Amino acid sequence: MKFLPKIPAAVGAAYARTLLIVLLNLPLVWGCLLWDLRGVDVTALTAAYAVAVMAGWYVLPLLVVLGVVFLLLLPVRRAAAPATALIAAVYVYYLLLDAVAYGVIRIHVDFFWLEYLVRDFAGLGLPTSSVVTAGVALVLVLLVELGILRLSGRLRPPCRLAPLVWAAAVLAMTASQILHIVAYQRNDGRVTVLTPHLPFYVPFTSHRNADKYGDLLPFAMDEDAAVLEESTASLTYPLAPLTFDPAAAPSPPNLVVILLESWRFDAMDADVTPNIHRFSLESSVFTQNLSTGNQTTAGIFGIFYGLHPTYWAAVKANSARIDNPVLVDALTDRGYACALYARSKFGRHKIQDTMFRGIELHEDFAGRNVPEMDVDLTEGFLGFLREQAARGGPFFGLAFYKSSHYDYCYPPEYEIDKPAKNINMAFMNAGTDPAPYLNDYRNAVRYTDMMVGRVLDELRALDLLDRTIVIVTTDHGEAFNDDRANFWGHGTNYTKYEVQVPLIIRFPDRAPAVYAHRTSLADIPPTLLTHYFGCTSDPRDYANGRDLFDASAPPRAHVVSSYVNHAFVFGDDVHEILPLSTRKYRFDDAKAAGGDPPPELLRSVMEEINRFYK
Repeated sequence: MKFLPKIPAAVGAAYARTLLIVLLNLPLVWGCLLWDLRGVDVTALTAAYAVAVMAGWYVLPLLVVLGVVFLLLLPVRRAAAPATALIAAVYVYYLLLDAVAYGVIRIHVDFFWLEYLVRDFAGLGLPTSSVVTAGVALVLVLLVELGILRLSGRLRPPCRLAPLVWAAAVLAMTASQILHIVAYQRNDGRVTVLTPHLPFYVPFTSHRNADKYGDLLPFAMDEDAAVLEESTASLTYPLAPLTFDPAAAPSPPNLVVILLESWRFDAMDADVTPNIHRFSLESSVFTQNLSTGNQTTAGIFGIFYGLHPTYWAAVKANSARIDNPVLVDALTDRGYACALYARSKFGRHKIQDTMFRGIELHEDFAGRNVPEMDVDLTEGFLGFLREQAARGGPFFGLAFYKSSHYDYCYPPEYEIDKPAKNINMAFMNAGTDPAPYLNDYRNAVRYTDMMVGRVLDELRALDLLDRTIVIVTTDHGEAFNDDRANFWGHGTNYTKYEVQVPLIIRFPDRAPAVYAHRTSLADIPPTLLTHYFGCTSDPRDYANGRDLFDASAPPRAHVVSSYVNHAFVFGDDVHEILPLSTRKYRFDDAKAAGGDPPPELLRSVMEEINRFYK
């Protein structure tokens, strides 16, 4: 190691002291995290994983931050230890607040809730005593950190402490994430159950490497043991067993769900989707419908669970116990023949394990490209419909088309609107004219509409329409720099271009109608279960959604999620929750400033996003 520069002894000693401050804070950090984990049934594997996570995930980022701070303060090394103590105080205090909040209301404290706690704690229903207690806790944390600072100055930690601490943190982080990759793939709740309990914890997943890592961990990951006990679950879903009145639904209808990938609200009309538009004239059309996310898993989660997508992590963690959404259980319990035809990696993204366990999934289709594969998907789905018509029993089928997903694929003969020559979102900006790119997308949607039209025609030809609920919708929308803020595609913001989506449902017993009140994809399960499957349970026992037809219901906050964060839609305003801030903008314009929500909506959304936790 002669090629490494020699670190002056004074610098090494100063850095060793900062690391000592970190080590002295670990009991406080881990104590707060263990408080979050109260009620979790601890097995040997669960305990080992928790130790690795706490030693890796919650220490390594802190070391990185403090390392950067130390380098910045290198000219004034005496300030490094006080700065470290201050950062540690903020860190410990946040974890303490989060542990208390999570223990009471099952919500991890982020910047959004901190902002409103500071601004209007009474509006959130918190008594003054809670604020006083938080202030006292802050003083105590600062006093403890002052004591740790003084103690670190009296001790003389060796300079070799630094590589040992870093090595231990890196090793713990690596071990914990490999363990999670394998457990996630195998639905081992002894590991995955911890995820929703821990603040800002987003563990790694790798479908491709799961088997490789599993071979390295045979002692820990026995597939036969991948069963989540009732006492381990962080989620109570449903809140009570559902009750049904068979007399109210003696012959439940068939159910067909057709999804067009990335289908925005203004791409359903006689020009872009002539077949679907024609079908909408004999259906219930919900013109102000919101998805539960701006990406696929969040949207589909809302359609079948009827829950806010913030529950997605907990559902994945408890998938071995929950099995399937109550809507899907209602279908399988009644002997429905079920099949899924989807090109969106349901297996890889845990959609099958969490929503359609035990249901036949078709994901591989013949073809040289996306349009050809979607044609093969259509042929397979038509074959399924013919089989069910011949069988005569009830059935559930889902067809999920991919052609309208970026980069918008279709045969040349469907090039009606003049498209862009090349599509590369990496080179677009706020000044880019969206028209040719939107045209490309419209052509792809029009091509998908052709295939959907074939399915609708087949349902009619097989005389199935009068005994089948047909839902035509999507997972999320798609943005095309609509507000000149350089947002393209999906998963980028929560304006109406990515969140507001078409919802067309043909009910056998309802006259066509257009509904202009705001609805959600999460409203589908309670509507179907109540009106068509004889469910007599209160929808609040199993859903955040409500009856699609209830236009008189009071305003509500809509919770929508992306790949890494979430947002609340309050009327015409969006509050996007980021790791260290909150973005407020208008639902129809990401460049326009949004307003503050009424306290009653804040309280209601707080209740709804924690109602299904123990």
